[in-house]
Amino acid sequence: MTLPILAFLLAQHVLAANQTRIPRDTGRVSVDSASAARRDTAAMARIALDFGSGVGAPFSASAIDLTVSAAPAVPKTPPSTLVQLKFLRSPDTLTSEIASRAGTNTRLPSAEVSLPARGAMPAMTLRLYDVQVMSMRLVTNDDNIALLQQRLGLQESIAQLSIDLQEAQRQLAVTESLDKRKLSSSLEVAHAHATADALASRLSVQHQNLALVEQLLAHWTPVREEIVLSAARVEMQPR
Repeated sequence: MTLPILAFLLAQHVLAANQTRIPRDTGRVSVDSASAARRDTAAMARIALDFGSGVGAPFSASAIDLTVSAAPAVPKTPPSTLVQLKFLRSPDTLTSEIASRAGTNTRLPSAEVSLPARGAMPAMTLRLYDVQVMSMRLVTNDDNIALLQQRLGLQESIAQLSIDLQEAQRQLAVTESLDKRKLSSSLEVAHAHATADALASRLSVQHQNLALVEQLLAHWTPVREEIVLSAARVEMQPR
């Protein structure tokens, strides 16, 4: 795959990821909280490293940033490219293994990055070859504050919507009863049905949002590792 095509596909995939949105139902959920959840979910990926004995088990990563650029020209040397991959991950049993190779000349045979499908873009696999761990640093993770705020906002929204839905269902039952006695119009019955259905749909969406936030909180860690890898070559394939 040529470099221009590779760059175009990657840009399309990142654009689709950045357009992922958590549906919003009420103004009670702050914009900052919603943005934090979107940021955590939009760029999730799975990365597996080969330390010399084959590709290992994949781990979750976020904030994926792949850069492919032309290397500085060297006389009498064929043109080459520079590949750099930056991402965030939670510390685990691989932390010491990665740290021991940071900033050294030790090379990993390969690394594999699985990017999930986003919108109309298919899932993709990136394969990096002749990989070097350029750096690793620990960064604090304060996203739980925004997520906790969003959870409280969603819980409040769900409670209010539940009350509104119960009232709409009561009004629907009364309207249908009156309609059977020819005391209400078909338009009033249709409006009552539409109101109850809309509230039920909104309540379902908020329950889904709350489940997503709970999942993010369950995987939250107080610190994350920022890893920077360089590679001699990269391949990209749709999955």
